[in-house]
Amino acid sequence: MISMFLHLLLLAYGSVSGGAYAGFMPLTLTVCWAYASMLVLFHWLPAIVDRRVEAGQIPSFGRAQEVFQWALVLWILLLHKAADPVTLMFPEYARYLPQTLPMLLSLVLYVSLARPVTFELYRLFRPILDVQQTCADFFRARMTVPILFFPPVILWMLIEDLGSGGMASLVEIRLMAVAPFFFIGLYLLSPKLFNLAWRAEINRDEGLDKMIGRLSEKADTPVSGVRIWDTFKEPVPNAAVAGLSKRYRFVYITRYLLCIFTPAQIEGVVAHELGHLRLGHVATYMIYSMNLMLLSVTIKLGLIAYFPVYYSESTLAAFVEAVFFIAVFALSFTAIARYCEYQADGFAIAITCPQTFASGLERLGSMVLPPSLIIPRWLLTHPQIQDRIDRVRNGVRYGVDNLLYRARAARYAMLVLGVLLLIAASYPASAVFNISDYYDAVQAGNCRLALNLHESLPEWLKSHPLVLQESGKLAVNSGNWLLATIVAVKAAWGISIVPVSEILHHAGAPEVALDFEVMKFVLKSFDLG
Repeated sequence: MISMFLHLLLLAYGSVSGGAYAGFMPLTLTVCWAYASMLVLFHWLPAIVDRRVEAGQIPSFGRAQEVFQWALVLWILLLHKAADPVTLMFPEYARYLPQTLPMLLSLVLYVSLARPVTFELYRLFRPILDVQQTCADFFRARMTVPILFFPPVILWMLIEDLGSGGMASLVEIRLMAVAPFFFIGLYLLSPKLFNLAWRAEINRDEGLDKMIGRLSEKADTPVSGVRIWDTFKEPVPNAAVAGLSKRYRFVYITRYLLCIFTPAQIEGVVAHELGHLRLGHVATYMIYSMNLMLLSVTIKLGLIAYFPVYYSESTLAAFVEAVFFIAVFALSFTAIARYCEYQADGFAIAITCPQTFASGLERLGSMVLPPSLIIPRWLLTHPQIQDRIDRVRNGVRYGVDNLLYRARAARYAMLVLGVLLLIAASYPASAVFNISDYYDAVQAGNCRLALNLHESLPEWLKSHPLVLQESGKLAVNSGNWLLATIVAVKAAWGISIVPVSEILHHAGAPEVALDFEVMKFVLKSFDLG
């Protein structure tokens, strides 16, 4: 479920969405935060666990883990917003790595705080855990999702920081060119990341290798081998396939699944995972990722170019943007993921026995906890097990060719959407690029180039707040206080005393130009000019 990552998404956005809300005594606030953390971790929480253990009260495991995750994230974000510790500790580096450093600090804090909390959770749930599971195993199991999440996020933030410069509004546009390579590289290297997160080992069962080899040939989806997925002695029956390249593409199967499923049921589970590859779902997710980025950039460009009054780089605006992005991501990604799961089920029953596959789903449903009733169905990345079973037993059967056609059609539709978004982005992008060129010329102190660029701007763009802002900088830098005043009046109240371009390009002194404009106004009032 996407809920496994939501708290980490909030941590990522919250860590980099601007500086502190309260800049008052940041060092004191940091010390108070650290003292409160120690108090909770080593006094308050152990006391609560002791009382629960003595009374034999074991709460819901899923509920306790959710509370632990969200409380940890909100506590770390409180430090970022109250004291801005990155700027406090690394003032010089924070300017060059404004996203990477806060994210790295959040990672360190998350792991450092999670370890003692996990120890208390282990004590609390010890009666229902595997007798062979150690505290280290329990902690490592809790870190599987963060290991999958943090490396790509930090790498992307580093790319953004290194690619920044110039007008801040255009950073995302430049990064659009890098994004496809980033996603392709991420999918290519995903087996390495999965091996690390799941501590995957090479399969030693020759029979399993031969069975999956035959199945991959039948599915026309070659794989490099099988990896045994370590769940750290937790009952997780699962399987996955990762890797774009045939040379580095592996089937991952948990030890628990191998223990409780029959060989025929394992074949059905692996067929489902191979279906994701054969039907091109990896490419589907890549196109989706690009479309989501295009949508974000298109909206931002449109706001900058046509509705600048609604565009802001404040912390509040960043928070609203984060909420909007997470909402769109959650709704759209989960819908696509459920569609892909149904397709992979259809592929599995097309190349294996449908009844055996259904029995495997039934066994899986008997072992996996149902999703929380609080989470609506449209926020689940996987359809509910019973829905999948009903479809397998009673649904319409599709052949492999039909499934391939449907999968290609979905990708083509997403590609068309991406092209439309690209066309939509091109219109505001032209205006924003013009503003950016003017911005760069003003920042470089090239007055002649700035004047020429200002003259070439469309009339409606000359009154744009960002253009007026740069005109004001140009005026101040050149000591033209009259122009600076005119620009300030125009920007603040929308009152145009004299066209800025008239002052910028007039051959005489600004005062003479202003006098000339006043004279024209007086003559017109007497109907003499």
